[in-house]
Amino acid sequence: MKSFSQIRTELNEAKFKLPSGSKLLKKDIAKVGSSKVDVHFVQNKQNKVDIYLDGLLFGEDPYKDLKSAEKEFKDMKDLMMSMGEEITLEDIRNEINS
Repeated sequence: MKSFSQIRTELNEAKFKLPSGSKLLKKDIAKVGSSKVDVHFVQNKQNKVDIYLDGLLFGEDPYKDLKSAEKEFKDMKDLMMSMGEEITLEDIRNEINS
């Protein structure tokens, strides 16, 4: 019998489809504001790293490697949390993509 965490992992993986020619490097669950977000670090065809939040691309420019992508995501999350306001994922996406 599968444990609850194994079933949850399988369901989360089924939710997110990788773009063709891409490879999943790392996945994580991050708390942003009051909600939890699935974070996927994906290597694209140009060997650059893209970040997907709940299946949507985070930012327009890919990062050169996994380490720089993780650092940028952590910095952005820390900045938003330090503002002290209730921040939604939609607010973050609008700020990054504008």
